Amino acid sequence: MKSVLAHIDRKEVILHCLFWLAWIVSFVFIQSLGLPSREYFVWFMYYVITLPVFVCHTYLIAYWLVPNYFFKGKYLLFLLIGFALLVIFSIIELVVSNNLVFNVFDPSKVFPPDYLNLKNILISGLGNHYIIFVFLAIKAGRSWYLSERRKEELLISKTETDLEIYQYQLQPKLIYSLISEVENTVSETPEKAPDLIIKLSGFLNRFLFEGKETMIPLQLEVKLIEEFLDIHRFALSERLKINCVVTGNLKPFVVPPLLLLPFINDLLKIVYECNNLFETTVLIKAERKYLLFSFTIWSENSFRLSDNDNMEITKQRLNYRFRGKHRLIENIDDNFREISLEIYS
Repeated sequence: MKSVLAHIDRKEVILHCLFWLAWIVSFVFIQSLGLPSREYFVWFMYYVITLPVFVCHTYLIAYWLVPNYFFKGKYLLFLLIGFALLVIFSIIELVVSNNLVFNVFDPSKVFPPDYLNLKNILISGLGNHYIIFVFLAIKAGRSWYLSERRKEELLISKTETDLEIYQYQLQPKLIYSLISEVENTVSETPEKAPDLIIKLSGFLNRFLFEGKETMIPLQLEVKLIEEFLDIHRFALSERLKINCVVTGNLKPFVVPPLLLLPFINDLLKIVYECNNLFETTVLIKAERKYLLFSFTIWSENSFRLSDNDNMEITKQRLNYRFRGKHRLIENIDDNFREISLEIYS
């Protein structure tokens, strides 16, 4: 017995009890509105005593007839069995209400002797179906709502998994790309090797620990961007002019780790791949309830843009952390590219 009770969803039981309680209270009020106070008692007894009849009829339709016949396309059997249940429960309701309610509490409402005729049975049965229709409508609406919520939960779970995988892959990819670019620079200008190794070591020491958290202080993210840019400034020398502007109070803000580095890294690859002179500007502006990231790169000559694999996953990261509170804009021209991110709190 305990094992059976353990599988009963108490929340579902409470919701069903509240539904039937609301039904009794509302229809007692409707039936007795404007009548003497005794009518409230009579109709209350009517709905309480006939409640098992309505409950059995409703649950047979909702949990047996509809799933086993209507949903399986057995429409003729559905109609025949539904009509049979209508007649049976209509007769039971008429007998119970006449003998156990009206005959006991209000003899003036007792039915005439021939009340169990086909006309009364059909009228009573059809009239009583309103509770079944209301129950089915609520059940269908609730099932739809729970289904949509389940879909949303699964989508959130998938997004969290994708973002977690991306975050674990991001660090090795960025490290590999950075080391590869620096290695090419060192092969061309070996004298830069000692200083580059020092800068790279300091950056990696901070970088490897930062990506483990789901959210980090903005100050730490900005520090990492500055160190990352400093490595490339030193490696590329006159081929790349870097402007980094940080304004406002960064302390109140937290952001997903390594949010902008993938974009910056992709764009800086262009500088290593061609011999143009480039200028880049990183702007980070923090105001009350507003944060702006802006990264631009341009050259006097046109350059080819590599495929950007980070835009879509970054949109997912932003939608997950700042749903409805951000805007990501990308502007592209032959010799210019800008990525601008606004976050509102």
